[in-house]
Amino acid sequence: MLKRVDSAQPLRTLIVEDSEDDTLLLVDQLELEGGRSVDWQRVETEPALTEALKQQWDIVLSDYTMPHFSGMRALEVVRQHDLDLPFIFVSGTIGENTAVQAMKSGAQDYVMKDNLARLVPAVERELEEAKLRRERRQTEEMLRKLSLAVEQAADSVIITDPRGRIEYVNPAFERLTGYARDEAVGGKPSLLKSGRHDKAFYQVIWQTVLKGEIFRGTLVNRKKNGELFYEEKVITPLTDDHGRITHLVSTGRDITARVKAEEARAQLVTILEATTDLVAILDPAGCLRYLNNAGYRLLGLDPKVDISKFCLRELFPERIAHLLQNEALPIAHRVGTWSGETALRRMDEIEVPVSQVLLAHHDASGKVEYLSTIARDISERKRFEAELQHQATHDLLTGLPNRFLLMDRLAAELERARSTDRFVAVLFLDIDNFKRINDSMGHAVGDALLQQISDRMQAALRPNDTIARHGGDEFAVVAGDLPRSENILDVLRKIYAAFERPMSLGAQETYITFCTGIAIYPHDGIDAEDLLRNAGTAMYQAIAAGHNQYRFYAPDMNTRSHELLTLETDLRLALKRNEFVVYYQPQVDLGTGHIVAMEGLIRWRHPQRGLVSPAGFVSMLEESGLIMPVGEWVLSQACAEFREMGLHGMRISVNVSASQFNDPELLHTVCRIMKQECIPPNALELEMTENIIMQDPAATIEILKKLRALGIRIAIDDFGTGYSSLSYLKRFPLDALKIDQSFVRDLTLDTNDAAIVEASITLGKKLGLEVIAEGVETKEQFDFLRAHDCDLVQGYYVSRPLRNTDLVDLLREGRHW
Repeated sequence: MLKRVDSAQPLRTLIVEDSEDDTLLLVDQLELEGGRSVDWQRVETEPALTEALKQQWDIVLSDYTMPHFSGMRALEVVRQHDLDLPFIFVSGTIGENTAVQAMKSGAQDYVMKDNLARLVPAVERELEEAKLRRERRQTEEMLRKLSLAVEQAADSVIITDPRGRIEYVNPAFERLTGYARDEAVGGKPSLLKSGRHDKAFYQVIWQTVLKGEIFRGTLVNRKKNGELFYEEKVITPLTDDHGRITHLVSTGRDITARVKAEEARAQLVTILEATTDLVAILDPAGCLRYLNNAGYRLLGLDPKVDISKFCLRELFPERIAHLLQNEALPIAHRVGTWSGETALRRMDEIEVPVSQVLLAHHDASGKVEYLSTIARDISERKRFEAELQHQATHDLLTGLPNRFLLMDRLAAELERARSTDRFVAVLFLDIDNFKRINDSMGHAVGDALLQQISDRMQAALRPNDTIARHGGDEFAVVAGDLPRSENILDVLRKIYAAFERPMSLGAQETYITFCTGIAIYPHDGIDAEDLLRNAGTAMYQAIAAGHNQYRFYAPDMNTRSHELLTLETDLRLALKRNEFVVYYQPQVDLGTGHIVAMEGLIRWRHPQRGLVSPAGFVSMLEESGLIMPVGEWVLSQACAEFREMGLHGMRISVNVSASQFNDPELLHTVCRIMKQECIPPNALELEMTENIIMQDPAATIEILKKLRALGIRIAIDDFGTGYSSLSYLKRFPLDALKIDQSFVRDLTLDTNDAAIVEASITLGKKLGLEVIAEGVETKEQFDFLRAHDCDLVQGYYVSRPLRNTDLVDLLREGRHW
């Protein structure tokens, strides 16, 4: 029987035969004797054979002589198609010589038709031999490919016998080492020894391969020309069926460039890690990928931290990160590099000034592959520059700005004043008798005195004012942001007050006075040079007038300042001398026509000027700080006289200044006075302007609630003239609003004023507030307000402000309006 690897598969047989009967005999013989089915096809022409060979066949059986086709031609066609396909002649006419010729031409066997008993054994044998031929041919092809691969490989290949004698080297070996094949074959790999490895190293190699294991390692070898090279070596032992080593195959890859690159990289890393400059590599988005030791130290980072989460916004202050993102990176992307001074942000939020270079590295396509940056800490340089700058712009003795910085500060203040429509004053101060002190007590004492003077002046001035040492014993002051030119007197007063205490000169004490010259922008000059020159001129005028004098450059300012200082002096004495009095202006209820309330108004009985209205001195009270004691006196006096007048069922209104309202002791003061004067609830009303209560609305609400809890009424004074927010106004605990007299004055002549007054009354009513109109001077105004449901009025039409005795007389008359 036929022996098949898979006997379940039919035998695929192609039969070249012109006789159908002979074909069937062959098939029957194969099936009967072979014991398996046969898939067969008969062909008798060359075209049919060529077409049939497109299919897969196990064997070809062919007659030798046919009418339309030659058996030898059939053999030739089959061999052209497949050299290993078994081909057996089955013929009744083939002779011995012809059969030999056919065998030489590629036929595997021949069987005579009259002896078909040989057919099955012949087919069986040829199928086995065909299988072996195919395997051998595949092996040869594989060997051919392997040989070709070894010959063309980029890695060097050495094949040796078990003792290490070279039998083969490939062309890559020749190119790498410089040794030709005939120079290497017969020798040993030791011809490549460089002397860089000791005997023990080579012993390890031999021990490894002789155990049948593969050696992998890096060798430093030497070329024929003496040049060293690094080789990544793999040595594999080949064994036979009995495990005996037959050959050693060594493959080597030249890694000299890689090793040198790694050495260079290691050297670079060593340098980078040793440098004191920060070196970092970032991805295109600006996030860290590498940071050297100096970078960790400079940023205050823990070396164990994952740096990949740190990007530009974490490494730099916000303004610097914005600069880098919007300016530096685009420039680096475009031209490859950017440099400038920036600042790093340490983990403790401290900024470190650095000089930085930013590089963009592009790939072959021109796309940014990564970024690198170098940053050098320039803190010391910055400190040195700042120190130099400070020395260049400040007086070494006192630490004050010198005349150069004074000019810069003054120019900046003037620029600001031009845009804000404010005044700027320049003061020149010359110390009286400084030369005498310096000469008699020595320069060291004089220097110490100048230092004390500069300290006191700085403490006396506002934070935004500039004081400079102009030279010798002269000082200059720049005071800006003055609402009025007269405000410079407050500055001057503070300076002089600072020297009311004696100065210490070692064991002695002395009082220091100045002569001061003052020039004011824009009256006395519009640029820095003019103002400084004119302030100096005014100072010399003050010196000529004697010690402790001051002079304005403008003569009229000298007169005005003298008046104001005199007024302030008189005001300070007025409270002590009981020169203030309270007048009362009645308020009439338009519903009943009767007086139901009054407003307490301060007046000043000046010994020389007579009765002075508030317009002539209230602003001075506020500027001098006297408003606090005077305001408390008015409240106390009004409550006391209200009690003395015995005005039951009526109420008294008193104004509260901004300083009083912001005084933490306001509630305590009001409560004390009410108890002291036995003022009943709802008898006292405090008036304050919109601007006062809108300074801090949230705090105002709390204060007003506490005042209301004491039984005090709250009124908004001068309504409509200040700033107010209706959303806040409705939240304030208020009782009344007073329409300012500026709207009442022309309400019968100006339709706009009439509309404002009418709207204010309506608004007050909607908010549940009592509405009071001030400045009512005519019957027409009175009638208009009554017609539009205003609640109360006050003004000259009802009565002028009166002393308490006159008010009592008016009330006794029982007048009705």
